[in-house]
Amino acid sequence: MVKISGINLILNNMVTGFSTKRIKSEKTLAEILKKARKAKGLSLSDAEVGTKVRVHFLAALENGNWQILPQDVYVRGFVLAYAKFLNLSSDFVLEQYEKETKVRRGTTTAKISYNQSLKERRVLITPKILAYAGLSMFFISLFSYIVIQVLNFAGSPNLKIVTPSNNLVTENDSIDFVGITDTDTMVSVNSDNVPVSDDGKFSLRLKLHSGVNVVKVTAVNNVKKESSEVYTIEYKPKTASIDNGITQQ
Repeated sequence: MVKISGINLILNNMVTGFSTKRIKSEKTLAEILKKARKAKGLSLSDAEVGTKVRVHFLAALENGNWQILPQDVYVRGFVLAYAKFLNLSSDFVLEQYEKETKVRRGTTTAKISYNQSLKERRVLITPKILAYAGLSMFFISLFSYIVIQVLNFAGSPNLKIVTPSNNLVTENDSIDFVGITDTDTMVSVNSDNVPVSDDGKFSLRLKLHSGVNVVKVTAVNNVKKESSEVYTIEYKPKTASIDNGITQQ
């Protein structure tokens, strides 16, 4: 009995000598989004205004309630818009979303794919299947268009100066500024408003002063997001190459 008690005492001491350590798990996308928003001191209502995504969808993203969110093509747009609003890396957030999506699907997706592959061997192409395929392509195109519109609406407007080139040196006292932007966008050149056509094109003839001219072109969309370009144009007036004495000869 004494030997057994001694062995038990040694085993107890060995067990108490070990300590357990909890392994810190990687943060989920939902936790990353919620932490980033709170770090900026913003509410979900503020995020709704900034992203144009409904507040209940944002709450679902932050709580990981993927089952109440719409189809994947919409969710991708929501995630990218929210990441841009929170100044998070779009590539990192999209990679995290893809990784978690694969985990959620798990082996269920593999089983479904396997069952579908068995059925496909016995499927005949009929007019009904072709009609379904056409409808599917239509809805995919529609979803893609909506996502692009959501991303464009949430981001800064496009702005491209077609002419002139930057750092231009000219002998003309005026120059044409021609560019392209998004529709429903206000454009100004050095604080002067410039009309924008229905296809997003704009132009303005700008008077130059002698020397270096700094020109700022700004585009502002309906949600007050802004894009700007700064150009420098140097105006060197033409000078007479022949003085009066030479001219009289």
